[in-house]
Amino acid sequence: MRYIRPLSIEDAVGQLAGSAGPAAILAGGSDLLVRMKGGFVEPELIIDIKSIAGLRDISETADGFSIGAAVPCAVLGENAALKKAWPGVVEAAKLIGSKQVQGRCTIVGNLCNASP
Repeated sequence: MRYIRPLSIEDAVGQLAGSAGPAAILAGGSDLLVRMKGGFVEPELIIDIKSIAGLRDISETADGFSIGAAVPCAVLGENAALKKAWPGVVEAAKLIGSKQVQGRCTIVGNLCNASP
């Protein structure tokens, strides 16, 4: 198994496209690590996206907010503007797992994996 931590989306996409075998994206890892430990997935390449600029950011936009794919759920509640504008999203993030899990998991990963 190979583990890489690219610094750009272009590099991550290139590595993903060039992978000869199964690859997995690691943002929070709460679902991926459990599936790996259970033997449900065995990626040959893990691409950790946490060092890519912008993917750990919450930004207010003209249309609302942009939440980076690697923003931990616990961080959502720390953003006062997000908490005020999207209280339901922040509350949903607080319902995912324990405090320890919330410090690691991402709302994006839970949406992509359809995790309850």
